[in-house]
Amino acid sequence: MVINFLIIIQDIMKTIMIVTRNMLAGGAERVIAQLANYFVSKNYNCYLVTLYKDEVFYSINTKVKICQISSDSKSRLFDKFNRYMQLRKIVKQKKPDIILSMPEEIGIYVLLFLAFIKIPIFVSERNNPWVMPYKKITRIFRKILYPFAEGIVFQTQKAQSFFPNKIKDKSIVITNPIDINRIPFQCKKERKKRIVAAGRLELQKNFMLLIDAFSDFQKENEEYTLVIYGEGTLRKKLQNKIDEIGLQKKIFLPGKEEKLLEIINDSAMFVLSSDYEGLPNVLIEAMCMGMPVIATDCPSGGPRELINNNINGILVPVNNKKKLVEAMIRLTDNDLAKKMGDNAYNIRKIYEKQDVFEKWENFLFKKKDTLNE
Repeated sequence: MVINFLIIIQDIMKTIMIVTRNMLAGGAERVIAQLANYFVSKNYNCYLVTLYKDEVFYSINTKVKICQISSDSKSRLFDKFNRYMQLRKIVKQKKPDIILSMPEEIGIYVLLFLAFIKIPIFVSERNNPWVMPYKKITRIFRKILYPFAEGIVFQTQKAQSFFPNKIKDKSIVITNPIDINRIPFQCKKERKKRIVAAGRLELQKNFMLLIDAFSDFQKENEEYTLVIYGEGTLRKKLQNKIDEIGLQKKIFLPGKEEKLLEIINDSAMFVLSSDYEGLPNVLIEAMCMGMPVIATDCPSGGPRELINNNINGILVPVNNKKKLVEAMIRLTDNDLAKKMGDNAYNIRKIYEKQDVFEKWENFLFKKKDTLNE
């Protein structure tokens, strides 16, 4: 009894600091929000440090202490140096027990700038390591610095396989934590003739492919619309493409939506057109709502780990417009769409029973309970 009480007190006193770029809408940011909320619910002290001072899109428990770093330097190089040096100062002041950094580029520079501070640093890879990070110098730093990480969290076995054994030996594969209670139940009414997608309006998501595919698809399916949710640097280019092909009344870019899941739940299908991904949250959530889904079979294997092709969704080759159009046409068959949606909905049962949050806690704080189960 006394021992158990001491263990509880010890956990209450432990502090985790999560470091990221910002908390704008995105998959990694959603994972961070859910992890931060979980840790304070378990009586950990939790600091969330963002290297940039932007809006916080996701709901964060008021017990999470948010620190946002600002810099007014006009030099990109000095700006980065200044921000990470401010982070180093915050770490010295707060003295967390552990540091968790994500996504991968942030983790690399956290390892670099927090060198010789004797605090365990964990890095979480959130994307395809064959592609990310983009810059060659950052990839060189990754090779040099990852051996100094206390541990590394991967989303998929495929991503983990990229690295040598000395990295694999200090890593774990953990799926994304999903708050199943915030995901709507399967829509039982007739679905609207609306195709939806969501993500950052950036090259990785390849929404240009989806627009091109929809342009061909709608020639014989004129009653359908396409709605792509999200923001990014390609907004203007995508809108110009829509205007160019004359589909302003068929394709829409409404931006970010806080209640995205509720809005898209009654849509005909969800499409992920990415060139590469980690383990896409929005695809998981669409399947947990029982939506018919199509996804590119993109590296590093996230969609393939979720979709049993032609059973609970359809996988198509990356950047293949013809196959994407064919898949969209197939899902206009209401009976097939319902069958695939019903099968996709079964993934909800898996996530209801998952101990994902506990696995994160056990790995980060070196608990033995469920790490290898």
